[in-house]
Amino acid sequence: MKNIFILLLLTLTTTLTFGQTKINYKIFYSDNLQNEGLKIQVLFSSKKASDSTYFRYSNEVWGETNLTNCLILIEKENPKYTFKILADSNRIVVYHPHEKNISFSYHIIQDIKEENHKARYRPQLRINYFNILGQSLFVVPEEMIEPHIEDPEIIADIEWVNFPKNFIIHNTFGSQQLSQKLKVNLWSEFYNSLFVGGDYRIKSFNYLNNPVYFAIRGNWMGEYTDEHLFEALKKTISTQREFWQDNNFDYYTVIITPTITQTDSLYKGQSIRGSSVANGFLIQSTNNPFNSFLDISYIFNHEMMHDWIGGKILMKNGDLNKWFSEGFTDYYTYKNRLRNNDISLKEWLDNFNLDVLKAHWENPERNKPNYIIQDEYWTNRNIEKIPYLRGAIFAFWLDNQILKKNNYTKSLDDIMRDVLKTCTTENKQFTDELFLEIAQKYLDKDVTYFFQKHIIIGVDFEIKNEDLIDEFKIEYIDKVPKIIVEKEMKNKYILK
Repeated sequence: MKNIFILLLLTLTTTLTFGQTKINYKIFYSDNLQNEGLKIQVLFSSKKASDSTYFRYSNEVWGETNLTNCLILIEKENPKYTFKILADSNRIVVYHPHEKNISFSYHIIQDIKEENHKARYRPQLRINYFNILGQSLFVVPEEMIEPHIEDPEIIADIEWVNFPKNFIIHNTFGSQQLSQKLKVNLWSEFYNSLFVGGDYRIKSFNYLNNPVYFAIRGNWMGEYTDEHLFEALKKTISTQREFWQDNNFDYYTVIITPTITQTDSLYKGQSIRGSSVANGFLIQSTNNPFNSFLDISYIFNHEMMHDWIGGKILMKNGDLNKWFSEGFTDYYTYKNRLRNNDISLKEWLDNFNLDVLKAHWENPERNKPNYIIQDEYWTNRNIEKIPYLRGAIFAFWLDNQILKKNNYTKSLDDIMRDVLKTCTTENKQFTDELFLEIAQKYLDKDVTYFFQKHIIIGVDFEIKNEDLIDEFKIEYIDKVPKIIVEKEMKNKYILK
């Protein structure tokens, strides 16, 4: 009986393994990368024979539109195949001989000829490097996208063909691997990824035996030396993982790429943005004599916080939860920078008063209800700011409430770790209700009404001195709140 059970188990395991669909990609190097782009050959075996197959290709990613302009299908390279691009449907229709096995090639090119710091997420391909999001590099058969599964798992084999030895191949799944076998979730990993290559420089270190990779290209000005940035990354890694008490990362990478480099001093500013991706984050920034190290340090701390908030703590309601996914991330960006001595207490106060409180009260859209964020986040800069600032103010208020209630023995930190534990061990996604339920454990009052009034409806916060710990006071200047410190902090607030 035991032998029969083992045989049945082995049979079932084999069936499940062979039942999974796999797709193969071969990516070919070109000496004329800037004009020809990357050639990708797709090999896929469908479950049933047909004469046409639908493939997914994202026409819009992170505010970038018309991305099918970057996809070139050459029929001379694909005998017996024809194609139709349905951009509005994020779809390519591939017409082919009536069979199961499908094999065709396409090219990914850079469709914007001049450097443009506003076009951050479009494919970048130059003579000496490429930088492409996974959604813009790979087509995926719609057959692999099971509609009843929220984030389907796919198997993809990727082979990098004929690339020179000195041409770096690096991405959010591995470094310098010319053959990659991936078993990953489609939306949160495969399509939430970045692939770069060329003249990138790679540094790495281990944090508690887990590898961390740092990839950067370009000749940066000011304090942006490879070593300075690398040391800042090390410090941020240790601070954040110690805060969360979590080092469960098999692979991690940070990738930094310049958008526009200007060696003169005519452009007196910096346009910098970070974005979280699977197993790390990317930073894209203008490069000029006014590079600010404080700005990139802020990005390091903000984007890494998304490894947990939005990463391991998944948002059930997307943009409607941005008050937490962006606002609480921003609050802890400031808090953790103070923890690791990246900024002083005075700098923390100045930053929070100016970049959070004052910025929020001067935002003409600040009182818009939360649901507006879902509709206008990518099209209205003032709307985009709301969840960052509103959420950070709520986090500050709540942190003070918990500290006061528990005589400095507990803080918002404890709620954050409880949320992480609940979401990961109980396989739950983050919701407003879950957060309020956990917060209630640390308070002597129900804050649901306060939350609904200020976060959901958008009524201005009414911060009072009695809301804050003894060391903080609040004063209003032209109706804008400002935090001041009246007593020595003694590290209670920040470094509990």
